[in-house]
Amino acid sequence: MRQTITKSDKNLKILNKLIVNGFYTGYIGSEKFELMPKRFPNNHRLIGIINENGNYDLKFDFKSPMNIAGKILIGLGILTTVVSLIKGIWLFPIFFFIIPFSIIYIGFKIKAKKEINLLTDKMLEFHKAEND
Repeated sequence: MRQTITKSDKNLKILNKLIVNGFYTGYIGSEKFELMPKRFPNNHRLIGIINENGNYDLKFDFKSPMNIAGKILIGLGILTTVVSLIKGIWLFPIFFFIIPFSIIYIGFKIKAKKEINLLTDKMLEFHKAEND
């Protein structure tokens, strides 16, 4: 299930406050927003893209150089695995591609959930502060 943020003037103001107060850097547009945490390491970003219901679907991925490098490494890993399996070397792909890839993928999914929860928690804090 994807997490979404309702597109409203109040939520857009809160997203802008998150940038102004130094929690994130990025931009907010009419069709999408992109936020990058202002803490170390900040090699990832949160993206909100308008869906058919008029809400922002939240997505998490790496920033540009890391994103491209990851795709290249996955491609090389798959190519190496296929060549190794054709040659009959079964242990090489398991130890040098499948296990490390699984560990990195699980870590990425955990980090994505954590970052999206941090964003929504900050937004809830600002909602409560405005209502009090």
